[in-house]
Amino acid sequence: MKFINRSRGSFLFIFSWLLLMIFQGCDKYETRQKFNTVMPVLVKLKDLRAMTFTLEQSKGLSATGKIYLYKNHLFINEPQKGIHIYNNENPSSPKSVGFLSIPGNFDLAIQNDLLYVDNVTDLVTFDISNIAKPKQIDRQKDVFAVRYFMDGVQKDVLSDEYMVPIAYKDSLVDFTYKETYIPSYRIEYDSYAESGNSVGQAGSMARFALNNNYLFAIFGEKIKAFDLRNGRSPAFKTDVALGFGIETLFPYKDNLFVGANDGMHILNVKNPQAPEKLATYTHIRACDPVVVNDKYAFVTLRSGTNCNTSQNVLEVVDIQDLRKPMLVSKFQMKNPHGLALSGNSLYVCEGDFGFKSFRINDVMDVDNNQMEYLQNLKSFDVIAGPKSLIVIGKESVCQFDYSDPAKLKQLSCISVIPSK
Repeated sequence: MKFINRSRGSFLFIFSWLLLMIFQGCDKYETRQKFNTVMPVLVKLKDLRAMTFTLEQSKGLSATGKIYLYKNHLFINEPQKGIHIYNNENPSSPKSVGFLSIPGNFDLAIQNDLLYVDNVTDLVTFDISNIAKPKQIDRQKDVFAVRYFMDGVQKDVLSDEYMVPIAYKDSLVDFTYKETYIPSYRIEYDSYAESGNSVGQAGSMARFALNNNYLFAIFGEKIKAFDLRNGRSPAFKTDVALGFGIETLFPYKDNLFVGANDGMHILNVKNPQAPEKLATYTHIRACDPVVVNDKYAFVTLRSGTNCNTSQNVLEVVDIQDLRKPMLVSKFQMKNPHGLALSGNSLYVCEGDFGFKSFRINDVMDVDNNQMEYLQNLKSFDVIAGPKSLIVIGKESVCQFDYSDPAKLKQLSCISVIPSK
């Protein structure tokens, strides 16, 4: 109802309407519905930090995240849960070593038999010189705490009593909608999980990279740098703010190539305590992993993400002058994700649309130099390792002999069996 003035006629109308409602009763409306959603499992920060992380018998992959290859071992992150470790000496028959349970883990990096992982708010270091018995040796607290808010304010240091998510589970949620129309209307929403928890969710997926004896980690709008000269106790040294939407790190020689929603940043880290921003190559807003060689950067942009773009393309950027990156060619793709370079071969993950390989001798004609298209191999990331090409997707982690780049030969596959 809209009030234009307070005329006598309007007053009499409203008064009559109120009397009618009083004698006839209120007009009420209420519905109840149930639906499935995902709710966080919360623990106190002090309880998380008191946990002992040990290698358990692997129960198989139920989801896939990051992959990492170190010496003869393959590490596969299961988001929020921990890391599956495989002896990959023979890529045709990877053998499970075990599962390192690390609640709230997404990323990892390894150097000199030291494994670095994120553990919700902290950076944790393991000695993996005896791969069968990883040993936690250090915890840097609150280095990733800024992802959390308390009373609407960002916190760099969190109380031990703060509740943090270590996992997520499907929950049946009861939703109540009430509406009452007298003398004006009021809407009340009440939602809760059957488990009794009613919480918000915060967090983002960081990216780790090693370069010049430093660990670089993307977090929020910054890249954080940790000195690993005493690798058993990483020391935070500095951070570089690059703006909203930075996502991926690719180290190459003395530089870091940073994939972001709106482009690619190039940082020189020859002096890792004072990274120098050399340039930013800007494109439409899109999610974009990047790999590089001496002359070119290869960038994928895809739709179907929170980056709000409808384009699915592979871009080739000239980086021979690192301060002046220039787009030289662009090719239409299906839904490109991660990618890898090996000599003159480029491997591109196409998400649910499969996996492709290209010759890149002529960067102006990449799409006409496709070598293979494995349409049934769902993929989102790939590593070109010394023994095999490792392709990870939501259904499997497969390895291929790629000695003949034009004809991949499957060596093995680890199946993903989603938990019920």
